[in-house]
Amino acid sequence: MNPGRTRLLQTLFLALFGAIGLRLAWIQVVEGPDLREAARNQTRLRLLLDAPRGEILATDGSVLAGENPDGRRGWPWGSMALPVLGLVGRDGNGLMGLEYRFDDILHGTPGWKTARRTGRGQAWPDFDDRGSKPRPGLAVVTTLRPTLQGEAEAALAEAVARHGATGGTVVVVEARTGDVAALASLPAPVDLRSMAQGRVEVGAVHRTYEPGSTFKAISLAAALETGNLQEDDLFLLGPSWDPGDGRRPIRDAHPMKGRHGYRSCLEHSSNVCFAQIAQIAGSHELYRVARNFGFGTPTGIDLPGEESGLLKTVDQWSMRTLPTMAIGQEVAVTPLQMAMAYAALANGGLLMRPRLVRALVSPEGDTVERFQPRPVRQAVRRETAENVMQALKGVVDSGTGGYARIQGLPVGGKTGTSQKVDPENGRYFQDRFMASFIGIVPLRGAPMVCLVVLDDPTEKGHTGGITAAPVFGRIVRFALRDPSQPWGDRAPDAPGTLASALGGRRSSPSDSLVRTVAAEESPG
Repeated sequence: MNPGRTRLLQTLFLALFGAIGLRLAWIQVVEGPDLREAARNQTRLRLLLDAPRGEILATDGSVLAGENPDGRRGWPWGSMALPVLGLVGRDGNGLMGLEYRFDDILHGTPGWKTARRTGRGQAWPDFDDRGSKPRPGLAVVTTLRPTLQGEAEAALAEAVARHGATGGTVVVVEARTGDVAALASLPAPVDLRSMAQGRVEVGAVHRTYEPGSTFKAISLAAALETGNLQEDDLFLLGPSWDPGDGRRPIRDAHPMKGRHGYRSCLEHSSNVCFAQIAQIAGSHELYRVARNFGFGTPTGIDLPGEESGLLKTVDQWSMRTLPTMAIGQEVAVTPLQMAMAYAALANGGLLMRPRLVRALVSPEGDTVERFQPRPVRQAVRRETAENVMQALKGVVDSGTGGYARIQGLPVGGKTGTSQKVDPENGRYFQDRFMASFIGIVPLRGAPMVCLVVLDDPTEKGHTGGITAAPVFGRIVRFALRDPSQPWGDRAPDAPGTLASALGGRRSSPSDSLVRTVAAEESPG
């Protein structure tokens, strides 16, 4: 063979092997990590790890809603407060209530892990060390008191059944802070499927009604704010009062006779008297004070879909509006609005924003954010609020609120019996009512406000004094016996036991009291 050709072939072979060697070196050194990662990816799976959803806690730290071992949402207290708490959908998102309102907060941060892949693309049970642990969501600490919530729900259910009502609502609020201690409403969802389809309401914020005579405390406050109404002023009362619009006069079912002061008129819930008190207040002052107490606007509670109620501006009023609004007609409120207004009276006239959530807490137990009580405005002067409070005490001591008495303990409150409106023609039903009672106890220290509303009671009475006031009494007695409740020096473990105060009136009120309450209370 030609030596030149031989050297050429040798050179070509050397060049070829050199190129192969360089390629191998390139693959191993430069492309090696990427190829190893590609090979690893072909035999590995990246798995997302769901983060546990944060818990919803009661004010005492007990769990109201949390994760079960199987990862599903569970409720250690059963269905208690479930409309308030809400539900979580299959996609892990909150559907309603607090679950919806604080969905972003309750959601955790997902983690991930890698697993070996089988030939069929499935994961081996053993994991690599690579990955990130999921981080649970924050816990939402509410102001709800579970024992009191349970008692409120039980008392409401018993009253609805006893009086053949179509439903009802209970609201319990701490006046000084605006903390919502209990929210109960009926009808309640009978199963989780109904809730998942959105057929559920929190009656305290989603339902409106004409408050009737419970609104008279607001009307009285408006008249006192003008400075033109004094305690010794007397009103001449007859069977009716004519607004002058050519329509039916305002009447009392059982008219008061003679001259009476505003306290007596409030105690016996006289419509005729409050039509006259409204003239002292005047349209603009009644509207201003009602607005100051929060009517016509949402309260700002941490629940979605809150109704604002109805409070017409003065330019929308007719000649009849002033006297009829003074007795709780032509105005629509939510139970929570009414409870917060009375809480303002018990708080020296200072209106608070309702607080349903106290804090957000990390999985380690650290407080991430704390929500302080929030004053809204001074609705009326302190002197005005104190005068109204004394009048409300008389309602329970010697007026239509007798069923709410607690022996040895001052209680203030007001009954309400309002006619329901026929949605077809806008007229009032003559035989369908909203019965309510709202009370305050104790009158000093740390007042609790409890509102009870029964929708269309048809059996064993229909007035607020007969149907709703006893429910208030039951709930309040329970609260005062519970040492975990914040009712100041009225707690059983404080000096001066409540035994004497709670020993009386555990049985049903006497027949004479029933007749008195039923006779005096007129629909507002």
